[in-house]
Amino acid sequence: MATETTHQRRRNPRGQGDRLRADIIDAASGLLADPAAPPLTLRGVARAAGVAATSVYLHFADTDALVLAVADEHFGALADVQQAARDAAATPREAVRAMALAYCEFGLANPGLYQVMFTSPLPPVDVRQIPGRRGFEQRTAAIAAAIGVTGDPDDPDGPAFRASALLWQFLSGAVNLRISRPVFPWPPLDETVTAVVEQILDAAGSARDRG
Repeated sequence: MATETTHQRRRNPRGQGDRLRADIIDAASGLLADPAAPPLTLRGVARAAGVAATSVYLHFADTDALVLAVADEHFGALADVQQAARDAAATPREAVRAMALAYCEFGLANPGLYQVMFTSPLPPVDVRQIPGRRGFEQRTAAIAAAIGVTGDPDDPDGPAFRASALLWQFLSGAVNLRISRPVFPWPPLDETVTAVVEQILDAAGSARDRG
């Protein structure tokens, strides 16, 4: 008797539900990596992951929950890239510049996922729980070290927080513009990032001196 060939993913051993969840997130990430990809569906993710649709529903109630998980996964990757850039820098000021450049390079290398991270509607949460919070805290701490202050990531009036928020706005704009307007003759990214970081740090230092 002929046997039917199946291409379904091999079932994880008992107790490896976290592995299945990670596989589903990986499959969704692959589908979302293309900025021109069709809207994500849980059934489409199930096919990409090689699992039954019911397996996806066990971990994610809907596509919004899955997109949030994908965003969170890649915010973690971005934070790791930033940390590596900071660790390799020779001075606190150079660390800020290196982290900013790493942020932009990450976004430009992953345009589809970057759009998921920063342009997809995400559920409103407390500011301390916003997706990407770890990366913001990293930049705030690096700026605080560069200008010689204690950087409180929850103090919106502090010079490090304000400088970090200003830098984030620039970085996001720089990446999004280069993704959406690739034919525009943008100045070199390294030069642009360096110029902006220097201006922001100088202004933050002046704000610190004014008390």
